[in-house]
Amino acid sequence: MKNKVYIISPSALSYKCNHCEYLKHHYNLENRGVPVGVTQTLDNKEKEFFIKRGTKAIDDIPKGKIIDPGSRTFSSIKFPDLKGREFRIRGKGDGIIKFDDGSSGIIDYKTSKFKKNDTKDYSFKDKDLDKKITEYTPQLHAYAMLYENLDTNKDFLGEEYKTWYKKLFKKNPSLSKIHEGVSKLELKAKNLKTKNTKLLGLVFVYPEYSAPLTNGGDQIGVSFSYRFYKIPIDMQRFLKMITDHIDMLEKNDPPEPPSDCGAKKCGMHRFFYDKKKLKKSKKKNKI
Repeated sequence: MKNKVYIISPSALSYKCNHCEYLKHHYNLENRGVPVGVTQTLDNKEKEFFIKRGTKAIDDIPKGKIIDPGSRTFSSIKFPDLKGREFRIRGKGDGIIKFDDGSSGIIDYKTSKFKKNDTKDYSFKDKDLDKKITEYTPQLHAYAMLYENLDTNKDFLGEEYKTWYKKLFKKNPSLSKIHEGVSKLELKAKNLKTKNTKLLGLVFVYPEYSAPLTNGGDQIGVSFSYRFYKIPIDMQRFLKMITDHIDMLEKNDPPEPPSDCGAKKCGMHRFFYDKKKLKKSKKKNKI
């Protein structure tokens, strides 16, 4: 589409469902699911551990500092796909590594099983784990592209801030609020910006066993094991995937609903999708 800039979410490339992505992009229809507070708490505890330990917590990688990008969502500058169509990566990652030699890495934490039951065989990888690694690989490439190319243009950040503020407070921000917000966004983006990404990796974390804490009381101690898997970097293959993704978004009609998708038995497919009603709806992004 001429003059169209596609916004690509890293997670959409991993938990991929073309049907859902098409409806979200063109009709603003989205299966948001139900947020689980305890999951977010667990994710934050995992991040705290690796941030405190740094790269010494992960075997066979250079020395460096692990940084939590925080909850703020950022956008990349505009890129052309292999057919010249423009897109941005927009999202927030789990962990950025700033290596001591000035290069960078991107890691993502996954609370997921990565070895056989009751075994210390960390070299074990079954088909399910291989599938997970394959699914998460595009997400890591997207974060690498995002954080190496954060858009720090003040006019762009101003529009980003206004959109965020209006969504949160249901009103437009004042000029002073915009100026303050842009300054903070610009500073954080510059601090997070990476260069020469030389490592992508997944850290799988999984609970092993539980026991009462020695100091008594009503607390339970849970032991977690973790394993790091390095992901080969192939940006050309990733760009081909982005091009295929945009090809799908530019179709006149949505792809047929799959039997399942990354959202796990998505309700959009089973309960709410009606092809006849969709045809009567107005697209917010016309082809």
